[in-house]
Amino acid sequence: MNEDQDNLLRPEPADSATRRRKQWLMVVIAAAAVVLAAILLLTRGSKQSSLAGLPVPEPSGALSSSAAEPPAGSRGAAPRPGDLVISLDAERLANAQIRTELVAVGETGAVLAGGLRTTGTVQTNAYKEVPVLPIAGGIVRGVNAELGDRVKRGQKLATIFSTELSDAQSAYLKMKAEIERHHQHYRRTVELVELGAASREELESATAELKMEQANLSAMKQRLILLGVSDKQIEGLGTPEQSKPLIDVESPASGVILVRSVNTGEVVMAGKEMFRVADLSSVWVIGQIYEKDFAVVRVGTPAVITTQAYPGRSFNGRVAYIDPRVEPQTRTAQVRVELSNPGEMLRLGMFVDVSFGSNSVDHASNEAAVMVPSAAVQAIGGKQVVFVAADRPGVFIQREVSGGPESNGRVPIYDGLSAGESVVTDGSFLLRAESLKLNPSQATGAGLTSARPARAEARPLAAPPDVQSVTVMLTEQGYQPGSVRLRRGVPARVTFLRKVEATCGTELLIPDYQIKRDLPFNEPVVVEFTPNKRGESEFSCGMKMLRGKIVVR
Repeated sequence: MNEDQDNLLRPEPADSATRRRKQWLMVVIAAAAVVLAAILLLTRGSKQSSLAGLPVPEPSGALSSSAAEPPAGSRGAAPRPGDLVISLDAERLANAQIRTELVAVGETGAVLAGGLRTTGTVQTNAYKEVPVLPIAGGIVRGVNAELGDRVKRGQKLATIFSTELSDAQSAYLKMKAEIERHHQHYRRTVELVELGAASREELESATAELKMEQANLSAMKQRLILLGVSDKQIEGLGTPEQSKPLIDVESPASGVILVRSVNTGEVVMAGKEMFRVADLSSVWVIGQIYEKDFAVVRVGTPAVITTQAYPGRSFNGRVAYIDPRVEPQTRTAQVRVELSNPGEMLRLGMFVDVSFGSNSVDHASNEAAVMVPSAAVQAIGGKQVVFVAADRPGVFIQREVSGGPESNGRVPIYDGLSAGESVVTDGSFLLRAESLKLNPSQATGAGLTSARPARAEARPLAAPPDVQSVTVMLTEQGYQPGSVRLRRGVPARVTFLRKVEATCGTELLIPDYQIKRDLPFNEPVVVEFTPNKRGESEFSCGMKMLRGKIVVR
């Protein structure tokens, strides 16, 4: 065996084996690092490719410095210089339940040249509205008129089976039989007196009894007449079988049936209102005028009524009554305008514009405007703003606008909006709150300034400078906003609008100002008062399950 073979068979030293194991371990670690780096590189590349092409979100509340062009075919609006952009993430957008409405073009209607203007509501002429009441109680056997039918005076509207009439007819027949018996007794007494078989005193007694029974029979007859039985029908009453205890309920006037409160088979009492009939050939328009305008509007002042329902058409009337009492909270008085209603075009409850002081209409003063729901217009720092849906989901643009007076739940916008844009209706209060969070200085008027010039002309009585206007909506989430801030000593005009049917909020209570109003579904109710004391006041539904507060500063 040579020296080399001897070296191979000789055992390897321990330090050499350890060194070789360390070298293999370093090789394995290096290989693992290479594999890990390759995996990270592949993962990063796939993530970048999945995000490729997505737009970079604009910071929430950023002021737009330039107007971006909206995508082709999109109805979303692009921000203008000075507009505030509000962004909501997907979760907040889903919770907000925001709804939008496409802006449409409308007409504001004619305005009287140089005259005072206010708004009003169409009501019936109370002097031509009569209730239909039964003269006796009973069971309704038939109803011959429907709601909205036109009826003539004396027309039969319903038939009642009356036990009272039946008793009266029976009593009349009984009294009629008694009269016949007394007649026979009187004739026999007269014959006996002539034969000397009866005294004069007996004749006088028989005569008195006969006259008493005749008076009772006359009273019974008058009772039947009061129950609606004619003289001919009374004369035909011979036997109980001939009596018909049915009362015909007739219309006391010609007109339209506005109320029907009975159905066949229902039991009614005497004096219960079954129908209400109104002559709608003339109507009243009830409005409010401020104390400072009493010298302008008097009884006999001509007035022109216009409404969005009939663009370009006006109705002429005159002031017939001004309430001598001034509402202490709003410093207004109620004014009543009487006018004819050709073709019954003016429907009860319609909101109309009332212009005083002239019989001529200046049609040249008509202005084209876009119409938006009143819920879309918010007040921030004394300015009117709306929120327009942008060309990206969850992005909204706060836009300052110049609006006119509200009529029939809609507001004309003269500047700031264009037809085809989508304006936020439900949820505008939430966006208003977000806007104030992003820029609190707006509340004092020192925040955003619009690049558009202000309108030179003022719009009287739409939102007078000495009146603070707020709109409160009742939705499934309750009152929005839940807190209303008002300035002390300044007349307030708060419009409440109930947008949800299944709720206890059909009645509105403001105890501190002694206000109680019905709140119909989807009909604006205007409450006017002057907040005179600082602090908080509560407003609520009739059951006080839904609550809000008025904060006076």
